[in-house]
Amino acid sequence: MSNFTKKYLFAVLLLFYAASSFAQNITVTGTVIDVESKETVPGVNVVELATKNTSNVNGTATDIDGRFELSVPADATLSFSYLGYTTQNIPVNGQTTLEVALGQDMSHLEEVVVIGYGQVRKKDLTGSVSNVEGAQLENLPAARVDQTLQGRAAGVQVSQISGDPGAAPTIRIRGGNSIQGNNEPLWVIDGVIVGTDFNLSNINTNDIQSIDVLKDAVAVSIYGTRGANGVILVTTKSGAGAKTKVSVNAYYGVQSMVTQVDFLDGPQHAAYANEDAAFRQSALPFPDMSSVPNVDWIDQVSQNGAVQNVDLSISGTADDQKTNYYISANYFDQEGLIRSTGIKKYIFRVNMDKEISELVKAGFRVNISRLKNENSKINFSGLYLTTTPTRAIYDENGDFTALDPITDGISRNYEADIQMRQNHDFVTNILGNIYLELRPMENLIFKTTLSPEINNYKQNIFNPGALPNNLIIQNGGDAAINTSLRMGYINENTVNYYKDFANGDRLTALAGFTIQKTTIETSTSRAFRLSNDVTGFNNIGFGSDPTRNEVTSGYDAFQLVSWLGRVNYSFKDKYLFTVVGRVDGSSRFAPENKYAFFPSGAFAWRVSEEPFIQNLDLFSDLKIRTSYGLSGSQAIPSYRTLAVLNAANTTFNGIEQPGVVLGRPENPALKWETTRQLDVGLEMGFLNGRLSFELDFYQKNTKDLLLNAQLPRQTGFVSKLQNIGKVKNTGFEIMANSVNISKENFTWSTNLSISHNNNQVVDLGGVDFINLATPAQQGGTGARLIVGETTPVYTGVRYLGTWKSQEEIDAAGLGGDHDVGGPRFEDTNGDNQITEEDFVVLGSPQPDFYFGFGNTFSIGRFDLDFFFQGTYGNEVFNSLTQTALFGRSETTKYAETLNRWTPDNPTSDIPRAGSVASLSEVYNNSAMIEDGSHIRLKSFRLAYNLPLEQSKLNGLTVYINGNNLFVLSSFRLKDPETSQYGRGSDNLSMGFSQGQYPTSRTVAIGAKIDF
Repeated sequence: MSNFTKKYLFAVLLLFYAASSFAQNITVTGTVIDVESKETVPGVNVVELATKNTSNVNGTATDIDGRFELSVPADATLSFSYLGYTTQNIPVNGQTTLEVALGQDMSHLEEVVVIGYGQVRKKDLTGSVSNVEGAQLENLPAARVDQTLQGRAAGVQVSQISGDPGAAPTIRIRGGNSIQGNNEPLWVIDGVIVGTDFNLSNINTNDIQSIDVLKDAVAVSIYGTRGANGVILVTTKSGAGAKTKVSVNAYYGVQSMVTQVDFLDGPQHAAYANEDAAFRQSALPFPDMSSVPNVDWIDQVSQNGAVQNVDLSISGTADDQKTNYYISANYFDQEGLIRSTGIKKYIFRVNMDKEISELVKAGFRVNISRLKNENSKINFSGLYLTTTPTRAIYDENGDFTALDPITDGISRNYEADIQMRQNHDFVTNILGNIYLELRPMENLIFKTTLSPEINNYKQNIFNPGALPNNLIIQNGGDAAINTSLRMGYINENTVNYYKDFANGDRLTALAGFTIQKTTIETSTSRAFRLSNDVTGFNNIGFGSDPTRNEVTSGYDAFQLVSWLGRVNYSFKDKYLFTVVGRVDGSSRFAPENKYAFFPSGAFAWRVSEEPFIQNLDLFSDLKIRTSYGLSGSQAIPSYRTLAVLNAANTTFNGIEQPGVVLGRPENPALKWETTRQLDVGLEMGFLNGRLSFELDFYQKNTKDLLLNAQLPRQTGFVSKLQNIGKVKNTGFEIMANSVNISKENFTWSTNLSISHNNNQVVDLGGVDFINLATPAQQGGTGARLIVGETTPVYTGVRYLGTWKSQEEIDAAGLGGDHDVGGPRFEDTNGDNQITEEDFVVLGSPQPDFYFGFGNTFSIGRFDLDFFFQGTYGNEVFNSLTQTALFGRSETTKYAETLNRWTPDNPTSDIPRAGSVASLSEVYNNSAMIEDGSHIRLKSFRLAYNLPLEQSKLNGLTVYINGNNLFVLSSFRLKDPETSQYGRGSDNLSMGFSQGQYPTSRTVAIGAKIDF
């Protein structure tokens, strides 16, 4: 080669190198805007597309003002993508400034929905799934994730039955299937099945990316024996973007009571008590009305509680673009409305995914939480029921009072309880998930996961001997320590195959094997008549009452093994088929009933892909779908198929000896409750997706219900758990979303969900009804299961007002004592006496429909959204009314009793004071049944995004949030969702109220900073 040639080649290479260097050093800046509103779009992913000359992924994201800056080759192509917008690929061509306008993809047909063991494009979805984005739940001042779901998903009824910090709501998806079994949905967090009773206070709401609710058979049957009550999938955030993002978020708020019940004050109640005593010819409890105390006990024990939250998160993608991470820490502190109650949470989360090679991917999710709950030291319903305003807090010596001023009996002093009792618990939870994913060929993925969980619980209780009710009888103090350790794991192994065919057809297939094991160990130590109050619960060995001291322990374990499969096929991108099956084997059942198979199938037709629909130029989306299948419920604790022995003492040769007795009979024939569900759905989109509707009709039939059936007494048992009975749920759901206005500097969108469920008892194993509960004192059966009625119904006599004259009483011919001005009840069967034989159906806790309604506005830099939810047509059994309207003066009285019957007010239908000598005279009646329909402003948020042109910050938002701001209801106790039976997982305890821990109104201010 000649010297000239060498020099020429060297010059060419030098020029090429210079050009390459120049290309590598070009810096492109620009702004991304919305093509319609002309507003800048923050968070848009800007990525250099790989070429044959470069495989490195280079990218960034637009800041709060939609700006970006990226160093790329001069001939690079940049991809601009953001959820809800059409992706654009733009060649740089040496330009250093780009102005990019993204058009909104209003159809959202490429949106991905999380389903069991995978994801699917929304347009390919054949089942009924409701989606709630994590952004809708951010910064709502609530201790639990499930509290934030109320009203936000069609077919999902969430009832916040207690305002106690950290208290779990009840959730029913498309009605309750079981009667005595568990009706709560199955929770799955990042693919980990955590069950129906997982404490969701362990999860930071601001870590959530999305929540998907599986409702119909084809969606839930992939979870087999645990899917019948619906499944809620929680997906937490992962790292995204080409650079590290740091976010700090904090808010501080104040809680107050939404409403208070109207009771008589001290002088008014004293007058009632004196009138009561005079009518019964007893001594007046308050002969000197000038010295009557007037204590507002609700105000005394309550407070305006503070709530504060701090979040820190770090997320992004490593320089090699093969590792993404999300790390967060959370501190949450909520004081309760009742003094000396509250919850503190410390939560740490790490999510990480690593692409080890083209064939191997691995990752993990770890959530570590530490909770401290300060439990209520008082019985709030007892405060409503028996602590009258005439009860002083302190006596003349400045000591706590111990006696009721009307009955002169020993009674708890709730102020003393708050100051002196101790009751708190600590929970440490570790929830993990580690996976390994192999891709041996392009269309095949093997995945194995191991998901351990450790939950350690400890409760400390101490009631000192110095409490006034203990001190007056020298009873001494008592203390208890309760502990439990739950350890378990789930191992899941799946294989996914997917194939896109040349003709546009698409196939995805899933097969898997899973195994789960959980063990629970519990222990309780309790001591009475402590010799001193100094050590509290720290040395219960000081308990000196051997007849009452107790030490117990327990052990529980269960295992589940499963095989699962699913096939999805899309034919011509408009005919969609799904087949699902799962086999479960559970240790909770006898060998002959351990295994069950739960299949389902679905078909969907994307009618909008048909030419005759496209020619109408009306629908942007139109899909019809239907599904049918089975799901199950292992709604019983472990060992229920076995007979058990209970401890009991007996006397032998004059000496008491320990022994055992049969506790319950065995029943090896117990098996799963099985639900068959049919779903028909219609999805419609108009105006390029700006208006969309989703309608579903469903029918669920559950058989082999687990019920305690009565046994003949000669068997030695009262009842036996058996598979008997059937329940049917039929309903419909309507969801609507609209973008009402989309203009520059102003957007407005609306979402609405309306759900109706008709629940009906079909069979009770050959009997017509089963008595359930006695919610009011001596009031008789207040709830029944009746064939043909809802689960349950309220029962009692009809209240007809007061007796207006003696002639009216005589004409009625009823036996027993009746007084003019006293309560009058209907003798339904005409036997001249009032008994439970006169009980009729008075109402149901099941609403005719429940709804959620929200609006979101964006006005310049301001964002505003508010959300309402409520119910219509349900009744509430107010058992407090038995004493507050009818009872004697030693119990609290509604303010409406000021208008009670007196000789000067003879037309009143409120009974006179003293006309009820015993609560046995007041059966459950229609005056206790009240309308539970209500509407609640569930959430309100106003935010301002500060301009940051001269700042290095990526975002700064200040906001004010409101939660549960008001409730409109005619219910006497104001909030119709509270429940005197607590959070019962069965379907029998809904809708009864006696005045429980009140729900709070919360207003918080906060700020979020992105670096």
